[in-house]
Amino acid sequence: MGKRIKKEYIVHNVEVAFQILFFLSKHSKSTFEEIQKGINISTYQLQKIINILLNRGYIDFNKEEKVYSLGIKNFEVGYSYLSNVEIRKLAKPYLQYLGETIKENVYLAVRSGWEIVYIDAYEVDRPVIVKSRVGRLLPMYASASGKVHLAYMEQHELEEFFNNIKLLPYTDKTITDKEKLLEHVKLVRQQGFAIDDEEWEKEVRCLSVPVFDYKKEVAAAITLSGPSFRITNDNLMNIKNLFIEKSKELSERLGYTEEWEVIL
Repeated sequence: MGKRIKKEYIVHNVEVAFQILFFLSKHSKSTFEEIQKGINISTYQLQKIINILLNRGYIDFNKEEKVYSLGIKNFEVGYSYLSNVEIRKLAKPYLQYLGETIKENVYLAVRSGWEIVYIDAYEVDRPVIVKSRVGRLLPMYASASGKVHLAYMEQHELEEFFNNIKLLPYTDKTITDKEKLLEHVKLVRQQGFAIDDEEWEKEVRCLSVPVFDYKKEVAAAITLSGPSFRITNDNLMNIKNLFIEKSKELSERLGYTEEWEVIL
């Protein structure tokens, strides 16, 4: 009974937090009293949730005027959404070209917390194909697209990743040793591409390359995925340059200008 009450309390607080944000989106520069009147909750509960939102950057407080408004974090969330919409539109012809040329499924993957989500794809019609991954969440450390994202993380973010994630084996090829994974992603950064050699699913092999934005950060990954009997390691080495070339073109359309330092 105690756990259920606690869960309901947490859900209620989340609901209240959203109410505060929606209220400020319509009534910018509101006082504490105006917010409280607008959503009708106790002073103690409102202050507690406002403090959390303030600390997280979702709302700001003007000490001189004693009013609250939406914080910069909301812009970041909205921009992230719009970026994903825009990158899907820009990436579509590249996914199609690569899929038609290689005759295998090609995906566009972005980061979602400490996982990867596939937001678009060009999928081929062949007798044996990999099941569609659009909308699916994959572990960063066991997927080619995830390892691309890991390879370009700052050191402090990598440390945060290892503090939050337990390296579980999905197959007997999954890298579950921290030091080995660090060496692996270091190599990924040096060579400019990553391979998932049946590390997440048996009999499935993947190749992934980074797509950079104008901030010189990894905005997404373009990933080839197919059955390992067709996608041999030799095949991957033969087609990796084409994927690097197309991801570079897409990166430039996103405003990325710095010369790529990759081993071709």
